[in-house]
Amino acid sequence: MQNIALNTITQAVINHGDRGKSHPRLYEIYTSLIRHLHDFVREVNLTQSELQQGRNFINQVSHHTQEIPTGEIHLLTDLLGISELVELLHDAERGTESNLEGPLYVPNAPERLLGDRLGIDAEGDSLFLSGRVLNFNGQPIANALIDVWQPNSKGLYDIQNPSQPQGNFRGRFKTDKSGKYMFETVVPLGYSVPVSGPSGELLRLLGRHPWRAAHIHFKVSSSEYSSLTTQIFIAGDPHLDSDTTFAVRAAIVQLQKHESPDELKAHNQSKPFYTTEFDFVLKPITFPSGES
Repeated sequence: MQNIALNTITQAVINHGDRGKSHPRLYEIYTSLIRHLHDFVREVNLTQSELQQGRNFINQVSHHTQEIPTGEIHLLTDLLGISELVELLHDAERGTESNLEGPLYVPNAPERLLGDRLGIDAEGDSLFLSGRVLNFNGQPIANALIDVWQPNSKGLYDIQNPSQPQGNFRGRFKTDKSGKYMFETVVPLGYSVPVSGPSGELLRLLGRHPWRAAHIHFKVSSSEYSSLTTQIFIAGDPHLDSDTTFAVRAAIVQLQKHESPDELKAHNQSKPFYTTEFDFVLKPITFPSGES
């Protein structure tokens, strides 16, 4: 591999190795990535100092922080629209839209009963959320697992806020025989993604705001169906049209306010509260012959 030149280095990198004999799919991705990266370097005429800045940035986003214990790589792909683009490429043609998991999911959330309250937040406005899990034919899916997580009424997740108990506003529910789920929570507040690290600095340099529209996360799963990860958004949020992760699509719910004395008494509430409904439709793991 002598006499590497500007017009030969890209192909030399691609050809170095067994050219996909061991791992064809990896080689396909690698080949495309090298071509695009090299074209990018040529297009912007990247300098040595800019290359070093890029190296430093990648190193910084991999560091763990209190705000994001797993590091900012996941956050960065969200902010660059890459995460949502992958969702759009592979989303089901029918059924509930998939959407970002985000970097703040925690597995093994507390198991809760239908109707339970999801978390503690005395200042938040109560929200009673219910709906059903259905198949493509509108038939209920019993014992589906619904894993929920959201910020509190101040826009903070439990793992970002030491004043909240562990597992606050996180929970796992099972649907009943009619496919129904229900729980009490609070109306979530839209929030700024963490901006103290390199991703926040990138947003500032680009003149981009860091705000996410108010939303609630869900993972819905059942045997014989593909698992669904999605979000529902709250109508009226000021950042529905400019969510910094580009994740707002069709799953937007209207909240109905309740404040009559009879309604307050029936729901054991001392101040106005809200209700809304949302049904999830799961895609079967295998389609009948002729469908896709």
